[in-house]
Amino acid sequence: MRHFIVLATGMFIIAAGGQAIAGPFTPAGFANTERGALLVLVQDKPAKDETLKQKVKRVWRNIAGYKFDVNCPINSHRTCAETGKDRNDARSKCIARNPVCWVSDTN
Repeated sequence: MRHFIVLATGMFIIAAGGQAIAGPFTPAGFANTERGALLVLVQDKPAKDETLKQKVKRVWRNIAGYKFDVNCPINSHRTCAETGKDRNDARSKCIARNPVCWVSDTN
């Protein structure tokens, strides 16, 4: 059954691209480059600078806030610094900011 699904998916991709079964597979955007580029790349947006207010808030959280380790399932590890009434309140803010991640205390 699995082989049938793979075969059907391959046939669908070939048919959707308008390609013959015996020919090499080329995506539709790369079919004819003599007429000009059909594929348009999006340029990177310039990074917005951090405002003074955002910088002050970040520094204050790092000095006076609680710090937690955040581990995400996709090999991402970072720290989270939040302020709150108590440690549990700050932890709940970190959990809300980083869904689907594990939040633990720093050592």
